[in-house]
Amino acid sequence: MASNILDPAALTTQLVSLLPPSNNRLSSTHNALAALVHTIFTTLGFRLIGNDDSSSARTFQNNVLPEDWNTSGLTDYALRYRHEQSSLEFLVKVIKLGQRTLISAIAIENDKSASLDIVTNDFTSPSFYPYDASQPGAPPLVHGFISSNRIADFVSQLKLKIIQKLVPGLRKDGYVEETEEAFASAAPANPPQASGPPRPRPVTPPFPEDIPVHFPPNRRPYNPLEVGRRDLDPFGANVFMPPPIFPPHGGDGMFVGPDHPIFGSRGRRPDNFSGPWGGDGYLPPLGAPVGARFDPIGPDPNYPFRPTFGARPRGRGPDTREPDNDEFMPPGAGDMFM
Repeated sequence: MASNILDPAALTTQLVSLLPPSNNRLSSTHNALAALVHTIFTTLGFRLIGNDDSSSARTFQNNVLPEDWNTSGLTDYALRYRHEQSSLEFLVKVIKLGQRTLISAIAIENDKSASLDIVTNDFTSPSFYPYDASQPGAPPLVHGFISSNRIADFVSQLKLKIIQKLVPGLRKDGYVEETEEAFASAAPANPPQASGPPRPRPVTPPFPEDIPVHFPPNRRPYNPLEVGRRDLDPFGANVFMPPPIFPPHGGDGMFVGPDHPIFGSRGRRPDNFSGPWGGDGYLPPLGAPVGARFDPIGPDPNYPFRPTFGARPRGRGPDTREPDNDEFMPPGAGDMFM
């Protein structure tokens, strides 16, 4: 079996030979990626016929780039190719998009297109450039692409996303097509995680069954068998009956009052009482955020002879602190022509 013709060491050596003799300088990372793309296509047998979109096809000796390929002031490079295993003409563009590089290719005759978008600095080292291959003692070009592994990763992506889309089933000794499964398995199994201490997990408020029931010190528990007995004697207890062992249920019947069991065994509470979830204690878990303003819910046994909610009596009078009087319709609401 032939060796890999797209080996990183072989590619960086051939890249230098494809630069024009009078201009074998790479001025930026974008230059380097465009030259690497051309080197890969050349190695796979693509023949360069132009370095723009519209000029007529011409011959380039040994696929060497023209003298002005990176000196015309353009940041985007256009390279046109043909291949002996296809009758189509291919246009490849290497485009700079901020900190990214877009490699876009199309088969001109049938509009079959493909593209590859990468982060430029993931595959190149900006501090390495400009690079002049004609200078004696020039460092190895592989350092301009960070490492051989990064070149191999770039080659795999270019094959999978561009070359195999343009010329599927390309045949050449030492060339093996990539597969989606192999490319996915080559990706790091554990991506890097953000540095810093882990964020604390939020504390979940306890559910009602987790909160113990506390009776007020001045209130005794009631007999559950006596719930509803008040309905049998709605006009009051028999004065000749002995006092009950359990306290009377003043509001457990059909007349709902502030002591009715549906409101729980709360008894009289201080004005500054706060339930386990904030507010007045009548709300379910997370019913109101801490510090929220809302109308308390449910009757208050502290004021048994008037409808009150907490320490805010409803109705009119000097002791009223109701935020709004919404018992009546707004002015003009009864005017059908308004």
